[in-house]
Amino acid sequence: MRTITFTLGAILATCCSVGVLSETFWKNNEQVNDVLCRFFLCDNAPLVRDARNQLTKGKDENIQQAITLFRKVLQRDSQDPYRWLDLGDAFLAAGQKEDARYCFRQELVLAPHSAPLLLSVAVSLFQIGDNQEALPITARILGLIPDYDPVIFSQYIRSVDRTEDVLRFGLPEGSRAAKSWMQFLIQSGRLEDAQRTWDWVVTHGYADNALAGEYVEFLIRQGHPDSAAAAWAQQMGALADDYDKSTYLFNGDFESDPAQSPFDWNLARTDGVEVTRDCTIPGSGKCSLRISFAGTQNLSVAAASQLAFVRPGTYRFHAFIRTESLTTDQGIRFRISDAEVPARLDEVFGQFTGTSPWSSFDHDLVVVPNTRIVRIQVIRQPSMKFDNKVDGTAWIDQLKLEPIALTPTPNKVAAYIRGHS
Repeated sequence: MRTITFTLGAILATCCSVGVLSETFWKNNEQVNDVLCRFFLCDNAPLVRDARNQLTKGKDENIQQAITLFRKVLQRDSQDPYRWLDLGDAFLAAGQKEDARYCFRQELVLAPHSAPLLLSVAVSLFQIGDNQEALPITARILGLIPDYDPVIFSQYIRSVDRTEDVLRFGLPEGSRAAKSWMQFLIQSGRLEDAQRTWDWVVTHGYADNALAGEYVEFLIRQGHPDSAAAAWAQQMGALADDYDKSTYLFNGDFESDPAQSPFDWNLARTDGVEVTRDCTIPGSGKCSLRISFAGTQNLSVAAASQLAFVRPGTYRFHAFIRTESLTTDQGIRFRISDAEVPARLDEVFGQFTGTSPWSSFDHDLVVVPNTRIVRIQVIRQPSMKFDNKVDGTAWIDQLKLEPIALTPTPNKVAAYIRGHS
C-alpha cells in the first residue's frame, strides 16, 4: 500500500513540476507544448487567449487565424466542450454556419447537462435565426434549472415570432416552466401571447388556482373583465356552481377557502379584527364568514371584498347575517361600487349591530351601461360617537348578486366558455 501511495505521489509531483516548467520556461514554445500534449501535460491557455484576441479584431484574416488556433487546441483535447463552443462562435463570425452547427452539436454531446454551455449554444443559434435547433436546447435548460428563465423567455420574445412554436418546442414537459412562461408574459404585458398560452396551459392540465388568479387580474388590468370572469369560471369548473348563471358572486357561501383571485374573497388582515371562515356556525351548508372585532379600535375596514363582472340591468343583492354583541352605532354594512369609475355606481346599505339570529337581507340596485365590473365589500365604517371602539362578532353567509332584469347583450362569458370547452 505504501509503495502504491509513493508511486502515485511521485507521478503527481512530476506532472505538477512539468506543468510549472511549461508555464514558466516553455510558455511560448509550441514545439515543447506539442510534445507535452502527448502526455496530457500541455498548456492550452496561451493558444486560447491568442485565438480570442484574434476574434475580437474582427477582420477576416484574424477570424481565420482564430479558427486555426481553436482547431489546434481541439486537436490536443477534443473532449473540451468549451473549446468546441469557442470554435463554433469563430465559425459564426466567419459566416460558416454549418461548421458552427457541427461544433455546437459536439458541445451538446460533451456537456448535455451544463446549463451555461447549453445557453451559450442556444443564444448563438437564435442569433443566426436557427430557432428550430435552439428551442429544444432552451427547453432542456428549462427542464434542468429555473435560474435562466428570464434570460430564455426574453430571448423568446426577441427571436420567436409564433407563441405556438414556444409552446410546442421551447418548453419541457411538466408545469413548472409552463407556469413561469405564463407569469413572464403577464409581467411583460403581452396580452395575445398570454391568452394563447393560457389555453395551452389549461389543455395540458398545468393550470392551478394561483396562476388563474394572476391571469384573471392581468385580464382585468388589460380591460377584459368579461374574458377574466370566463377564465375564472373555466378554471373553477364544478366549484363555480351557479356562478355567472343565477349569481355573479363566487364562493358566496364560503364553502371553500378563498383562492388568490380578484373573483374570490379577499379577507382583511388588520389589527383589531379577525376575518376568517367559520365551519362551526354556518347559515347554510357547512361554513360561513366570521368577523370578530377586538374592541380596541374605531375601525374603518373592508372585512371582505370581491370583484364581479356584470352587465347593465337590475340586480338583487342577497345576504344571510347573524350578529352577537356587536357594539357601537356602526356595525356591519355592505358596499357595491363600480370598480373602474365609482362615480357611476357607489351604494352603501344595511346596518347590523347588537345581537340577532340568522336573518335574510336583500337590496336592489341598478347597474348602468358602461359599468362592467363591480366591487362587493363587507365593511365597517368609523363611528362618530364617543364610545366608538367596536367589539363583538358577525357572521355572513349565502351572499349572492342575482340578475333580475338584464339589458339584452351578448353573453360573452358563456360564449368564451363554449369556445374553450
